[in-house]
Amino acid sequence: MMAIYDDRMDAAFAGMKADLGFDDVESYAAAGDIRPGVIVGDTTDDRIVAGPGTKIRGLALHTHTIPRDGGYREFDCVSVLRVRRGWAIVTAGGAVTKDGPVKCAADGTVSDDGATAVPNAVFRSGAVDVAGGKIALIELSAPFATPPAA
Repeated sequence: MMAIYDDRMDAAFAGMKADLGFDDVESYAAAGDIRPGVIVGDTTDDRIVAGPGTKIRGLALHTHTIPRDGGYREFDCVSVLRVRRGWAIVTAGGAVTKDGPVKCAADGTVSDDGATAVPNAVFRSGAVDVAGGKIALIELSAPFATPPAA
């Protein structure tokens, strides 16, 4: 009899919610290609991009309505996790420290050494090897307030 589930499946995948607890997910129109599992931010035309943009909005979630490998395309409706825990793509060669602050690169991938701090976000795991790279569990707590300039 053929096995239905692989006994060596990945623990999670990029853009996956960590659990079914209370969360806050909002929808935004994509300004371009966005992979599930990256930090997304605003543009000047009220759409979102992969990376921090002008203001961080959250983590792009996986959706079953967009079954293509590349993820979201321009004008797709992107589900964005703003509160709770989700799996994010780790920057190639980047390190992740459990319970440390989350930082993101220009492409929205996360690591300890990203160029932009993600306010109110913390790593809840180290980097986890999965098919296609590494992911890390992050916890988000909107709003993503930034301190005023001194």
